[in-house]
Amino acid sequence: MTSPVYGQRWGVVGVDLGIHKIALTYLSLGQQVSEVYESHSKHRDLQLLELGAYVHDFALLHDADMVWIEDVLIGNNRKYSIGLAQTLGAVLSDLGQVRLHNGLDTRLVNNKTWKKHLLGNGNASKDDVKNYIREVHSAYAPLCGDDQDLFDATCIALYGRQILERSTSLQL
Repeated sequence: MTSPVYGQRWGVVGVDLGIHKIALTYLSLGQQVSEVYESHSKHRDLQLLELGAYVHDFALLHDADMVWIEDVLIGNNRKYSIGLAQTLGAVLSDLGQVRLHNGLDTRLVNNKTWKKHLLGNGNASKDDVKNYIREVHSAYAPLCGDDQDLFDATCIALYGRQILERSTSLQL
């Protein structure tokens, strides 16, 4: 892993999970790729297989150094939380294969943590997240379109990149 602070690059992926859908953003120096994948399979096991494989292939295609995934919170809708946890498990399992072969580092981050770090408010609203990208990182906004999950994935990737930059500066 190398530091963009000193003219080199990190490839960081941010992942926002859904039950049947995954939003991903890859950030590297001067490059952003944002994609959404939705499984239309009627069988949960096949949905999980597709979602995990998609993130696996996305990380490999972009030669990512690190993947940051929004962690699952147990909320009032436990069935929804369990579905998210299943998706997270599938994604982590497939990314484990990339770790074994390429050394990919995978981390989880709580939504309140990345919101507090980037926006200064752990309880920031969806509109706050959109406005942050549109105002502070306006170059990334067009690739998010109107998809809230892509705005979140982009923020998660930005959070991951800032953590890597900070850790590198502490090592010097």
